[in-house]
Amino acid sequence: MDDIAATPNEACNNLEVTFIVQDNNPEMQAVEDDIRANLAQIGIKVKTMFLNDTEYRDAEVNGDYHLLFTRTWGAPYDPHSYMASWAVPSHVEYTAIGNMTPPLTRENLIERIESVQTELDEAKIAQGWRSIMQDVHAESLFLPLWGTRIPYVINRRLYGFTPSSQAYSIPIHTIQVASGSKSVTISPGDGALFSSTGPINPHQYAPNALWAQDWIYEGLVSYGQDGEIVPSLATSWTVEPHGEGQRATFQLREGVTFHDGTTFNCSAAVLNLDHVLSDTVKQRHQWFGAGKYLKSWICDGEYKLVLETSSPFYPLLQELTYIRPLRFASPSAFSEGLFSDPDEHNSCESGDFGSKWDFLEEEVNCMGLSAPIGTGPFKYVGTTTADDGSDDEVVFNGYQDYWGGKPGIETVTVVKYDSVEEVEAALLSGDLDMAMGIGPLKATQVQDLKFHHSDMFDVRHSDVIQHSLLVFNGNKAPTDDINVRQAIIHAIDKATFLEQEFAGLEKPVTQLLPYSAPYSNIDLNPKWGYDLAKAMLLNCPAEVSARASGDMEDVGLSPGAVTGIILACVAGACLLGLVTKMILAEKAGKPIFAPANNELS
Repeated sequence: MDDIAATPNEACNNLEVTFIVQDNNPEMQAVEDDIRANLAQIGIKVKTMFLNDTEYRDAEVNGDYHLLFTRTWGAPYDPHSYMASWAVPSHVEYTAIGNMTPPLTRENLIERIESVQTELDEAKIAQGWRSIMQDVHAESLFLPLWGTRIPYVINRRLYGFTPSSQAYSIPIHTIQVASGSKSVTISPGDGALFSSTGPINPHQYAPNALWAQDWIYEGLVSYGQDGEIVPSLATSWTVEPHGEGQRATFQLREGVTFHDGTTFNCSAAVLNLDHVLSDTVKQRHQWFGAGKYLKSWICDGEYKLVLETSSPFYPLLQELTYIRPLRFASPSAFSEGLFSDPDEHNSCESGDFGSKWDFLEEEVNCMGLSAPIGTGPFKYVGTTTADDGSDDEVVFNGYQDYWGGKPGIETVTVVKYDSVEEVEAALLSGDLDMAMGIGPLKATQVQDLKFHHSDMFDVRHSDVIQHSLLVFNGNKAPTDDINVRQAIIHAIDKATFLEQEFAGLEKPVTQLLPYSAPYSNIDLNPKWGYDLAKAMLLNCPAEVSARASGDMEDVGLSPGAVTGIILACVAGACLLGLVTKMILAEKAGKPIFAPANNELS
């Protein structure tokens, strides 16, 4: 069948789509050419644009693409926060869902996503998510590609590492040193090769590196194994109905200090909440349900924090485990200390809102933070900056007064490399101790280190906590046409290229979210799998439509096949797959409706 479709002819709709790819993302680069080759088989030309991080974000925001890669956010963000983020204009999914099949619209889908999160009845929550996910699935706006398992390559002179259950977290504070220096080097990744940590502001997004924010800052609670909510800067809590919403009371951990020696207490927590959830700034956090529903945060003594919501919100505790934006910086890092006004001296970094949020800086003065100072296991030391503005090296020290016990690593240096080959060479030479996360190495390199250098490296993988996706721009022709999207989906042979490009490490998936995500272990139909016959029929329809004009001989069909197709249509059973398979079988010399003696004239 592949041979038949390998050279598209005049029967195909000769479409062109723009595919944007991050130039420093080895995952994207590994499969881009496979996808391009798959689509060429059905007459779709792919114009690939390799973009740097800034160009890529601009193209996302402005909708200057037809196809791009992304990943679901993973635990603990899926499904509630990930899908709530679709309401944010700067997020790629906002564009994707902009032109759906009536009566489904972006507005009513977002309304349903918000509504289900204010429900407290488990059965109604489950039914609400099932309905939402089925409708999204049917629109063919996302092609789930593979389940992402986060790789970690660690020199065996180190031990004690446990992969996190939380996406974007690289928890090196548990690592101990068996031999050699307690100063270690790392190449981290959250989707691409490391280039910068950003300012490491806990209240903002890109270019702030999540794993660096996670090393420095902490929140009230943490996300534990199997989704358990565990204590962090709060030792205990209660959540109860209150008025039309809920009241959550947190007993804060005593004896905790920030890296500068400042005491952590309720006043410090409220200061941070004031700056993230001010009436102006919280517009930037539209994806964040807690930000939308939290209406008050007050102290009841030095070590008791009381939060109240305007409505029930079932994921409240889950959202308080997130790496950003509700983690706590030292009051001394704010421009006016504890007296920093959220509008006049906000902790936001100027220019970090993103192009679609620039208007916020007309209403608030973004003063930023003087330094990244938190309560976490590592404290920031300094950055060596390259001529191009990227970070050559970033140094952190283990915080000796960390309330959870001082880390086994004394100093960790984050090192920038220009290619995955350089990362691998540095590992093998011993110059680099760890390559952790997605980006520093290709899957084939990880597998090679695991099986051929196991004496030198401990290679681990997380469970599947995210799905990698191909996203369609539903607002831009030709991918605004659901038939084009489905043709592309059926033309992509992901099982084959995953085996080739990922050494069998990653496996194909068929649904938007991992089954392990809350309310996501459901069976969605139809199945959007590889089926070149369907893809050809959807984008190369002339061969089939020729039957209506009496041109069947032009497409190489026998009279028996013509009769069969006509009878099938008359009977109301002219199914796309059946018709296409009949056509392809005929052209392959294996007619379905052949004479009994198998002699064809």
